[in-house]
Amino acid sequence: MRLPDSSKAFYVAFLRYLQSIHEAPSRRNPDTLVRNFIPPLQRWRARWLGRRRLEQLRADPFYFYLAARTRYYDQVFTSAIADGVRQIVSVGCGSDTRPYRFRQLLLHHQVRVLECDQASAIEVKRRVARRWHASDYVQYLAIDLNDREWPALSSRIDRSGAKVLLLMEGVSPYVDDSSFTSFLGTMARQLPLGSHVAYDYKLRGVRDDFGKTARTLVPFRLSAAAAEVAAFHDELRLRLDFCELSSDLTSRLVPGLRESGAALFEEDGLARLTVVP
Repeated sequence: MRLPDSSKAFYVAFLRYLQSIHEAPSRRNPDTLVRNFIPPLQRWRARWLGRRRLEQLRADPFYFYLAARTRYYDQVFTSAIADGVRQIVSVGCGSDTRPYRFRQLLLHHQVRVLECDQASAIEVKRRVARRWHASDYVQYLAIDLNDREWPALSSRIDRSGAKVLLLMEGVSPYVDDSSFTSFLGTMARQLPLGSHVAYDYKLRGVRDDFGKTARTLVPFRLSAAAAEVAAFHDELRLRLDFCELSSDLTSRLVPGLRESGAALFEEDGLARLTVVP
């Protein structure tokens, strides 16, 4: 099946759409609005995708990890709102649709969302999102984490003292190590105390060249050991509250997958953190 766009962002959106229409409820991707990022012809082809091709996709460990990761960040999103967050900053938002799927929850709690991505990607998001009429609580900002300075983002962070959630799904492996570390440190200094940070990362020693480009010479990586992950973030004034490997996350949120003997995605870790003094 030939896709019209070979970019990683489109591929992720396409897989989410497939999972939302072809999988059983216990394994289904909850992002039903992602179909709006898929061209009509590709949507039609996805609906009639052959069983053999679907089984090939399911055999890729990333496939069900993606479904689990979507569910996981949905929980992070709603839990942060319940904890009193009043602004959510989604960096590298891509085709994610949480601000629109959780519209009523955000409006009820008066939570504002700032969606950030590279200029071309955020323009696509802005264009697609017009149909959801979310201009009263969602704003958009072009940002490149490899730029090393982020004054535009800094000026848009809520300064009322209310807690903020900084969410970065599938972002860090594509950013240079020094840039991403600097970004975390900058945000830890600028976000109000008690704010939440959630992101995932590639494990050190696993596909270390993944994400490497002319601007990302040394892609960001962390250890698989929780103690080392905690120590890294302590230096940045970020307390590690939760850490999980992608294989464990997939097994936990996709019932029966481990028992079926399917290969689990073992390349990533996920961290939830709190800004501390």
